[in-house]
Amino acid sequence: MSSRRRQSTQRKKAPESSVTPIRLPPFLKPGAAVEISSDEAGFRGSWYLGEVVAVPSSDSTTKCEVEYTTLFLDKEGRKRLKEVVDAAQLRPPVPAMSERDVAVGEDVDAFYSDGWWEGTVTEVLGDGRFSVYFRASKEQIRFRRDELRFHREWVNGAWKPPIEEREEEEEEEEDLLSRVDPETARGIAKQMFSIGTIVEVSSDEEGFKGSWFSAKVIEHVDEDKYLVEYRDLREENGIEPLKEEADFLHIRPPPPTDEDVDFAVGDKIDAFYNDAWWVGDVIESMKDGIVGVCFRYTGEKMRFGRHGLRLHRDWINGTWQLPLKRGEMKRATKKVPCDRNVRPKKAIDKEHFSVGDPVEVSSVEEGFEDSWFLAKVIEYRGTDKWLVEYEKLKAEDGKEPLREEVNVFQIRPRPQETVMVNPFEKLDEVDALYNDGWWFGVVKKVLAKSNYLVHFPKTDEVLKFHVSRLRPHQEWIDGKWIASSKT
Repeated sequence: MSSRRRQSTQRKKAPESSVTPIRLPPFLKPGAAVEISSDEAGFRGSWYLGEVVAVPSSDSTTKCEVEYTTLFLDKEGRKRLKEVVDAAQLRPPVPAMSERDVAVGEDVDAFYSDGWWEGTVTEVLGDGRFSVYFRASKEQIRFRRDELRFHREWVNGAWKPPIEEREEEEEEEEDLLSRVDPETARGIAKQMFSIGTIVEVSSDEEGFKGSWFSAKVIEHVDEDKYLVEYRDLREENGIEPLKEEADFLHIRPPPPTDEDVDFAVGDKIDAFYNDAWWVGDVIESMKDGIVGVCFRYTGEKMRFGRHGLRLHRDWINGTWQLPLKRGEMKRATKKVPCDRNVRPKKAIDKEHFSVGDPVEVSSVEEGFEDSWFLAKVIEYRGTDKWLVEYEKLKAEDGKEPLREEVNVFQIRPRPQETVMVNPFEKLDEVDALYNDGWWFGVVKKVLAKSNYLVHFPKTDEVLKFHVSRLRPHQEWIDGKWIASSKT
């Protein structure tokens, strides 16, 4: 029996999410531009440009038909490849970002073989090129700057980390929140929001940030809460208007109407879509009052007529305030010089290990990408192959340690133990000890008592770990450990 068979029976894969979404995200519409990932072995970590051809007609499936932009069925490149994929494999195209310098250790996507592949910059070269290491294939390739983009993950309808402009927007929103005085707002709410008053209600729920729904006040529940009845949202029976309790900080009067306003590129606006007003920015101005809008929290782009738009206003301590136009307030941005941490160019030598060396071993088997298992070197088999013996994995009899022949690129030294002076933060890249192996993940949430929620990008699973089962993520590149940046 082959080592692959023994391996698959003893190793436990990273968990896969069993929850299937029944509602498609708002950016998935016929004709929408998307990026498409693949579940095929050898293509994980890559994204290909395409377009949505068709979406499901019911909530019973999440399969969408897509057409690739750069993949073709014929050699002449005339017939584009079409495929049916799950909605979880789709995301909006990464928005264009302002140019800035690229530094060693940064996570990037590199355009290679018609798709974008995730990698890490290992060297800044003098000719305007960069060496990029691909964790999935263990390859290192050179790229021009225009073939790279900064890596981002599409998580819960938003880019992580946010696009640079969105970081400014979040700072602006935090500044607005800091100007709200709760006592003043509470007093104004008591005066204004009597029973029957027409209001707008916001939500902190995931997927609804930046939206305002029309409603009326039904009851003053207590000092801070009101029962509201929505105008356009229905109960589960689809007949009765939805009623819900809302905090006073999530309620405001409808903003004043705008008459004969010509919207210009850069205006912050609200667009009426899916029964609510959503905050966005005007990104193009067309004839007959049609404008292009980019929604701030999803990155989705749509076109609207004049009657579906209004100027965005913020309700601050009982008054309506217009935001500044983009460009009227600039914030200083840090620039990292290209030569930061640049190491002299060095040829990539073969790894040399000695019998008995403690090592970590990765697997090329499907379902075990981004995992490393503790082992020791037993014997050199020639042609860059080694026999290793695993520390935790057992052979078929369940008693003897599993032994396996692996390629040299699957082996690395064990990283030095790191004493954590500061706790992990949200979006830190980590390795989590799970099912006898170290698995790559990203901190999703910091919990109490040194616990963390960790998101595993390959399986989209989120699990809870104590800090004792986490370590900072590092890559073994050119014979050195390189700490990874935040995602």
